[in-house]
Amino acid sequence: MYHYTYKVYTKSGKYYVGRHSTEDLDDGYVGSGKWVRGIEDKNILEKEILHFYNSFEELKSAEECLITEHINKPNNMNFNDSAVGFASGNLNPANSPTERKRRSDRSKGDNNPAKRPEVRKKMSESQKGRPSPRKGKSMPPEFGEKISKSRQGIKYSEEGRKKLSESRKLQFINGERTPPSAKGHKHSEENIELFRKNALERERVECPHCKNMFKPHTLKRWHGDKCKTK
Repeated sequence: MYHYTYKVYTKSGKYYVGRHSTEDLDDGYVGSGKWVRGIEDKNILEKEILHFYNSFEELKSAEECLITEHINKPNNMNFNDSAVGFASGNLNPANSPTERKRRSDRSKGDNNPAKRPEVRKKMSESQKGRPSPRKGKSMPPEFGEKISKSRQGIKYSEEGRKKLSESRKLQFINGERTPPSAKGHKHSEENIELFRKNALERERVECPHCKNMFKPHTLKRWHGDKCKTK
């Protein structure tokens, strides 16, 4: 296991210092701080290993001194002077039982910020124009089957169905969603036979004017109030 302190920086002069423990020096790690995570194109970052250490304890102490030395410098982008980072396992305060419970309660019901209309709108606008992260990728069969099983038996309430319907209508109106095309799709012989059977067994309704029997959709389109004999 390698333990080392590092510095990542850009051509602008801004930089971030931290520590990392790994078994592979070429693992591509460039930092976990807010500034580093906020940079979409990580290729603009340069990384410099400052010093190696024999143990994690030595490494952690060295990082504390390193951050203290740089935290007040103009181009330093470390968020604070804490040596406990996002990848510090059980040392990370976010992994404490109290904090985990607080985050869990915050994500439930109306406490979840993502359920606020203004937050949802902001999230939606931030994603517009961006390609899906799964674009061009195929889903493993076992993964698709797992998702299918997890959704079996789910029933929406009337209110939920109404909200879903309204949101879909708005998406079609705004051009955010288009109806799926059946072009090139061919039904199996089994499905064709099933469609034929259902059509023959479908109940017919009498037109009150011409007294003839029709399938419901035909009656609605050509007869009833539209019947020529009315």
